[in-house]
Amino acid sequence: ATTKGTMVLPVVATAAVRRAASSTLLRRRPVTSFPSSARVQAQQTRKMGGGGQPESQSMKARLWEGHSPEPEGWEPTLYATYVIGFGLITLALGFAPDTTIASWANNEAQARLDLQASGKLDKPVFGTLYNTPEGTGVAGEWDDFMAKSIKPGEDDDDDDDDDDDDDDDEEEEDE
Repeated sequence: ATTKGTMVLPVVATAAVRRAASSTLLRRRPVTSFPSSARVQAQQTRKMGGGGQPESQSMKARLWEGHSPEPEGWEPTLYATYVIGFGLITLALGFAPDTTIASWANNEAQARLDLQASGKLDKPVFGTLYNTPEGTGVAGEWDDFMAKSIKPGEDDDDDDDDDDDDDDDEEEEDE
């Protein structure tokens, strides 16, 4: 019989469950009724996949046993190397340039605005980079500077002159 969606078990079924629980099949047997080999197996520890291998001596050893607490000769050099390396990496990462896409886009937009403000650019063209020496007009100034600073025709190779001087010195010594 059910009452508003709940099921009520009849009293007969509950009594049957009690009888089954009290039956001799479900009662716990005393340990003394097991055969002697079963008692021995119950007393042994179970090793999961270990195969009964003995514990190694290194697992029984105490940590740092047998080592002197005095620093050895190589330790100060190692610690100094760690500190210097940490400092160099910190400096290198601290002064690394910002290479994110947002910073590149900001610099490119600023270059376009600067070129438009100076009157060198009327309307930006999609796909053209303006934050380059050619785009900003600095390349022409750099070429002019290079032309003024380098004298064309001058030989910058000083090694040939030294070789000629050495040959002259050898000829003078032979005389």
